Amino acid sequence: MSFEDDYQVTSKFSEHTHDFLSSHLIAPTPVNYSVIYLYISNENEMLSAAIDKKLQQGQLITADFMADLFKRYVSLTQQVENTVLAPFEETLSKTLEQISKQVSNEDKAVNNLQKLDKILTKSKNNSSMDNIVSYLFNTINNTKAQHEELSQKLTATQQEINQLKDKLSSSRQEALVDSLTGLLNRRGCDEKLQNLDLADTHTSLAIDIDHFKKVNDTFGHFIGDKVIQRIAKTIQNNIGEQDLAVRFGGEEFVVVMANTAIAEAKIIAEKIRISISIMKLKQKDTNTYLPPISVSIGIAQNDNISEWTTLFEQADKALYQAKNSGRNQCICA
Repeated sequence: MSFEDDYQVTSKFSEHTHDFLSSHLIAPTPVNYSVIYLYISNENEMLSAAIDKKLQQGQLITADFMADLFKRYVSLTQQVENTVLAPFEETLSKTLEQISKQVSNEDKAVNNLQKLDKILTKSKNNSSMDNIVSYLFNTINNTKAQHEELSQKLTATQQEINQLKDKLSSSRQEALVDSLTGLLNRRGCDEKLQNLDLADTHTSLAIDIDHFKKVNDTFGHFIGDKVIQRIAKTIQNNIGEQDLAVRFGGEEFVVVMANTAIAEAKIIAEKIRISISIMKLKQKDTNTYLPPISVSIGIAQNDNISEWTTLFEQADKALYQAKNSGRNQCICA
């Protein structure tokens, strides 16, 4: 497809998107625009089905509904960049370039007319030529002003696109991180693992808080969350920058120690276990200390393993051996 065809298709979708937003009284924010653009262009079947269902039921399309669609179908994928922003930015860039050339040509035309005007002022009986030159001056200056105004609007549009790209990036980053602890969640773990070669030597730690249900039942979930946060911070403080710390479940954590053999990993696992066992946790409301907290840790190395899930399963089996052997200890698979 040629640039002209791309431009026409993009312009058509953009026009229909603005019409849809206007007719349904939806604010033309970057988030709303990207959702409806994908709907108009039919680039995401699930997103389109959700909007069609809403329309068929005669329900209003609310800001919360749009935000939910953006989060579920747009923010976690590259689709909006590939199908909306990339072609739109290319069109925008080429349009700005063409306008810049037009303004440059208009500047040259104005300079030539100024030279001609100087020549005519030295001559007599050239009133008709003066009128023509004056007319051309006004016409070119008006056109130039319109082009400069359009250029400013398009530049502002580019800034809005950049803001949307930042929002998309932030949304994807937030989706990879556990909101309570700041560690990676499972999705974030899967994405980061793509940067590691499974053929290299890596070790996984499976960490579980001992008797955590008792902490929640005795002190409440608020205190339980504080315990999880402190343990997450302790884990993070004892591993390297290249290692991955993951909140895998409620009180379960996984650490992937990159390029680390199991002997070294066990030393670090012991540091984590001991650091947690000596923590002093005080309940501010009652000014009393919580009972000691401990963790059990299973450790496994990726020997002859073709999938990450296999490594995690081996570490998990070692974890349960640690649990069944009395807890508060580290066991290697």
